[in-house]
Amino acid sequence: MSVIKNGASRREFVQGITAGAVGAAAAGYLGGANPVAAQSTGQAGREKITVLNPLGTAPPVTLKPQAPRLDTMDGKTIYLINYGYPNSENVLYEMMDWFKANYPKTTFEYRNKPGGMNGREDPALWEEMRQKADAMILGIGH
Repeated sequence: MSVIKNGASRREFVQGITAGAVGAAAAGYLGGANPVAAQSTGQAGREKITVLNPLGTAPPVTLKPQAPRLDTMDGKTIYLINYGYPNSENVLYEMMDWFKANYPKTTFEYRNKPGGMNGREDPALWEEMRQKADAMILGIGH
């Protein structure tokens, strides 16, 4: 049931109102109730309906630590992987140009993930990075 508690945040309030409105509309539609007919016959407010919150409960999140930072970028190989988000190649090429200008002793490799965002993973690319890459920048979009 959608319940809005006293002192609710704006987000909780909007979620409660939205859930209540969606539930009421669905109950009226699915239950065959005609709100206009109910008002015209004076029955408005006599019926009680239960409205369920469609938001559900999010699954628990398992936190993982970040990869350790490189102690230096000199002599390292960094892969920039374009995941296929529209126009992300522009950002990655600009990043690679900046890195090359500021870290001349570092090797940078640019790769496109085959199939873009919706494509399958590329085992050959991941194996190449396991063997050659010291770090990776994955451009996945905004």
